[in-house]
Amino acid sequence: MPWQNMKHWRTYFIFSSALVVGLSHLYQPGSAPAQVLNQQVNQLLANNCTNLLGAPAANLGSLGPNLAALCQFPTTNGASSSGGGAASVQGSAASILNRVLLQRLDDTDQEEGQEHRRASSLMLNPMSLLTTGLGGNLSVSSPFYAASTAGGNSGATFSTGSRSRWNGVGFFASGLVEALNRDTTTFQDGYKSNILGITAGADYRFNKKLVAGLALSYSNTDGDFRSGGNFSTNSYGGLLFASYVPTDKTFIQVTGGYTHNSYLVARAASASVTTSNPFLRSQQGGVNDISGIASSRSNGNVFNLGLLTGYDHPIGRFTVGPRAGLSYSNTKIGGYSEAGNTGIELKYDDQSINSVQSVLGVQGSAAFSTAMGVLVPQFNADYIHEFANSQRFIGVQFAEDLRATPTRFTFQNDVPVRNYFNLGTGLVMVLPNGWQPFVNFRAMVGNEQFNNYAGTFGLRIEL
Repeated sequence: MPWQNMKHWRTYFIFSSALVVGLSHLYQPGSAPAQVLNQQVNQLLANNCTNLLGAPAANLGSLGPNLAALCQFPTTNGASSSGGGAASVQGSAASILNRVLLQRLDDTDQEEGQEHRRASSLMLNPMSLLTTGLGGNLSVSSPFYAASTAGGNSGATFSTGSRSRWNGVGFFASGLVEALNRDTTTFQDGYKSNILGITAGADYRFNKKLVAGLALSYSNTDGDFRSGGNFSTNSYGGLLFASYVPTDKTFIQVTGGYTHNSYLVARAASASVTTSNPFLRSQQGGVNDISGIASSRSNGNVFNLGLLTGYDHPIGRFTVGPRAGLSYSNTKIGGYSEAGNTGIELKYDDQSINSVQSVLGVQGSAAFSTAMGVLVPQFNADYIHEFANSQRFIGVQFAEDLRATPTRFTFQNDVPVRNYFNLGTGLVMVLPNGWQPFVNFRAMVGNEQFNNYAGTFGLRIEL
C-alpha cells in the first residue's frame, strides 16, 4: 500500500505543508496610519470639543450632561484620556481563543466481531476549534482520545467491552482549566484571565475507517484589566466532527462548530481637560479630571471550520508522525453601548473578525502494558501561523453624543501575532471495557502578546 511506504508519506506531508503555507499569499494585510483610542479621544475633547462639535461650545444641548461638562470647561486647550485600549476586549484575543473544546481524532481500527485489540498509540490532535469567549483556532491539546491499532509491540491486549446493539458508540466528558494573560501594548490594555470549561459529547464508529460525532461545551472566562476594571465571558457551543482513516497510518479530520458568547466588560475610563487660562491652571479648578467605570453588555457569534491530516509511523512500542491542518473562524460582535458617568463612554459599531490559521507539527506516543491496562504518554509540538485577522479599525462614537448626526471616529486594535508554537504533553490510561481516563497540559511559546497555559482532564467510554 502506498501510504505504508516512507517515500510516499513524505510526499503526502510535503504536499499538505505546501498547501498550508501557500495560503499565506492570499492574506497580505495592508498597513494604515495608527489610530490609538486614547489619542482619538484627546483630539476630540481638546479646545472645547472643537473637532467633535465643529465649533467651540456648539450644540452642547445635544450632548449628554457628562460629555457637555467636559466640552464647556472654560476655554480648554488640552486633554488626555486613558483606559480606552481595553474597549475591544471582545475581539482582542480572536487568534488565540476561538477554541472549542473538542477535536475527536481517529478511532480505533476495530474489525467487526473483534473482541480484543492492541493499543499502541493514542492520538493527541493539534487542532482544536475552541471558543472561550474572547475570541484562534488552533490549540495543541486534545481533551479526547481514542486507541489506535497501528501496530506496535506493547503487548497489551484486553477486552474493550461487550458486543451489543450499542457497539461503536462512545461517550466522553472533559474539564478545562486555563490561564490566559495579555501584555499591555500601545493599542490595547493588558489583562489576566482564568478560564473554566466543560465539554460532553458522543460519537459513533460507522466502520473501521469512519467516526463522527457531536460535542457540546460551556466555558466561563473571568479577567482583570491591568489599568483597572474587569470582564467576564460565558460561552455556549456545539461542534460536529468526523474522522476518516484511509489507511492504517493516516487520518483526515473535519470539524465545524458554532459558539455563542455573552460579554460583560467594565473598563476603567478617565479624562483630564485643562483650561488655557494660566491663572486658572494654577488654581484647583484649572483642571477638570474625571474617572469612572464604563460598563457594557454585548454578544458574539463564532463559526468554525477545520481540517487536519496526519501520518503515524510505529517504531516498536513508539509511534511518531507529522500533522498539518487549516482552521477558519468568523466572529461577529453586535453593536453595543457603554454605560457610565464619565462622558467618554463609547457606542460601538458591529464587528466582524476573520481568522485563518495553519498548524504544522509532530506528535509522538508510547504504549506501556501494566496490570490495570495500557499507559500511554504522549507529546506534541506545533507551529501556528495566522494568515488573516489583520489589524482592524473599530468604529465608535461617544455614547452621550445624542445629535442626529453624531461625530463618528475609529481606533485600531493590535496587529495579531503571526507565528507562535504550542507544546503539549498528555497521559492516557486505556482500561478494559472501553474506559479511557486522560489528563494533558499545553503551553503557548513565542507569542509576544499572550501567555497561555491550559490543562484538561476527562474520561472517554466506548461501548
